[in-house]
Amino acid sequence: MTAIDLEQLTGAGKVHNLSGRERGLAARELFDLDKLDADAQPVDVIVPEYVYSLTPSFVQGFFGQSVRTFEYDTERFKAHFRFRAPSIVLQQLERGLAAITTQRDLRLL
Repeated sequence: MTAIDLEQLTGAGKVHNLSGRERGLAARELFDLDKLDADAQPVDVIVPEYVYSLTPSFVQGFFGQSVRTFEYDTERFKAHFRFRAPSIVLQQLERGLAAITTQRDLRLL
C-alpha cells in the first residue's frame, strides 16, 4: 500500500495551513504523483490532525493533473486517493476538487 503523508510538508508540525498553487505543484513533484496516478493500487493520503487548512489553490496544484487523469471523475479520483484527514480538511478538499472540475466546465464554453 502506497501512502502520502503530508506531515512532510509541515516542517515537523510548524505549518498548519497548506496553501498556494505553486506549493501544491511542488508537493506533486515531491510525491511523484504522475507515477502514483498510473499505479493500479490505491494511495492513502494522510493529513495530520494539526493541519486545519488545505486551500483550493493548493488542492488545484497538487491534484489538478490527477483529476484530469481520472477524466474529471472525482469519485474515481477519491477511490484511488483515499484521504485520512480532519473533517474540516475533507470539506476544503471538496471545494478544491469543485474548483478543478468547474475550471474544466468553463473551458467547454
